Amino acid sequence: MGCKILVTDLDGTLLDRSGSVSFANRQAIALAKDSGIEVVFATGRSWLECRSISQDVLGTGVVISAGGAALHDIESGRCEDRIVISQDLVSHCTESLIRHGHLAHLLKDSTQSGYDYLLVGDAQLDAASRWWFGVHPVITRSVAKLHDDAIERSVQLEHVLRVGTVAMASELSLVADAIRKEVPEQLAIKHWPALVALGTAGIDTHLLEIFDTNVDKWAMIQRLCKLRGVDEKDVVTIGDGLNDVGMLSGAANSFAVANADSSVAQRATHRAPDHDESAFAFVVSEVLRKR
Repeated sequence: MGCKILVTDLDGTLLDRSGSVSFANRQAIALAKDSGIEVVFATGRSWLECRSISQDVLGTGVVISAGGAALHDIESGRCEDRIVISQDLVSHCTESLIRHGHLAHLLKDSTQSGYDYLLVGDAQLDAASRWWFGVHPVITRSVAKLHDDAIERSVQLEHVLRVGTVAMASELSLVADAIRKEVPEQLAIKHWPALVALGTAGIDTHLLEIFDTNVDKWAMIQRLCKLRGVDEKDVVTIGDGLNDVGMLSGAANSFAVANADSSVAQRATHRAPDHDESAFAFVVSEVLRKR
């Protein structure tokens, strides 16, 4: 099993149910790095939302954030690569969410915009987002609507990595279907249970995420491979969720943790223990054993 880059998801994979990295997983990261393997985090979190854990656990290297929309250098925070949504599509999706009664969350490339989220609309911020923004030191700005002033509107629509919102699952299904009909094949639209407490996903509270159609964790891994001069067959991936399907399917060797949904797990070539049982450490041992 060739492995030069080992890519792991964070929530539900490397992190246990308390949101921590186990001692065994920390040791495994050190062992992998000592063995010449580059360990990369690939997460749905924004850069700022994963910066602290990336700097604490990895220290150096890069992290793939926002579901594959951005690649950041861990030490400097510099954005090495990104895929933003066109301004026209950002405007369309934002206004569609507002028409359906939701608050639009525009995730920005904070290295360019100077802040993390632009919240657009009159709807109240949901409880899950209030909790999440309280856990992480994100900077938000709020406006009732996208302003009519052309210059100001242009600035608001710049550097957007993701348009999203958080609401009841049944409501978001309708919104997602409506946007897909309005702009077919131009966007990548996903929604799944949101984290409503550290390490805990809500059953009814879902997160809707809208990206440029080219955004996927595996796509950014491929771009990283080109930067590193590494063959894609030498990448091993580990994950559990919907936004891990691409990298589990794309890698020659991939591991789905035991807590992954069956529809996700079937896309992986191998299985690993539950994320509460140091699944990452298991994968490292398997990779080194079969290397």
